[in-house]
Amino acid sequence: MKINEYNKRVRRIMKKGLFFILIFYSFIFLSGCTQERAEKKEVIARINDYKLTRQEFEDQLIEELTMETDFKVTREAKSVFLEQLIRKELLIQEAQKSGMDRKEKFVKTIERYWESTLIRDLMELKGDEFDKRTYVSEEEINVRYQEMKKTGGELPPLEEIREKIAEQLKDQKKREKLKQWINDLRKNAKIEIDQKLLHQGG
Repeated sequence: MKINEYNKRVRRIMKKGLFFILIFYSFIFLSGCTQERAEKKEVIARINDYKLTRQEFEDQLIEELTMETDFKVTREAKSVFLEQLIRKELLIQEAQKSGMDRKEKFVKTIERYWESTLIRDLMELKGDEFDKRTYVSEEEINVRYQEMKKTGGELPPLEEIREKIAEQLKDQKKREKLKQWINDLRKNAKIEIDQKLLHQGG
């Protein structure tokens, strides 16, 4: 891809706000600069023109430890993990060499991943905010318990399931607040829909 074509594409991406893709493409074209900086650090492995620093290796190893709780850090395990990183880097280099990283399908996949990750993180953030501002009263717990008794069947004493009922009520309130928050976003946003164009062609 020529530099001029790349710059035009970057400008289009910036207008869409897809900064993730911008960073991705910048990484590809500025990899030379990154490698120069890597030379100043401890390099644990060289894979063709790519230099894997000790810091990068340890960061990825820590990430692996958080996902695989039974992972034991031994000399053999570190060697096996490094081999996995080397193979992954070789596959990435081969994909870039064939131009797959610049294909529209790949770009769209990155866009969807960026969007879904952003939305997920936002929902988690708002969920945490609502969690701190949501409480359940004793009266609400008692009312729910009485409602459960009316449905029939035997229930344990209230004291035995009080905590579970409180948790269920709190989760319900949080979901309602999240739903209302999303509805407010829709209500306060400036949205224009071309109904004719929407239903054009059946």
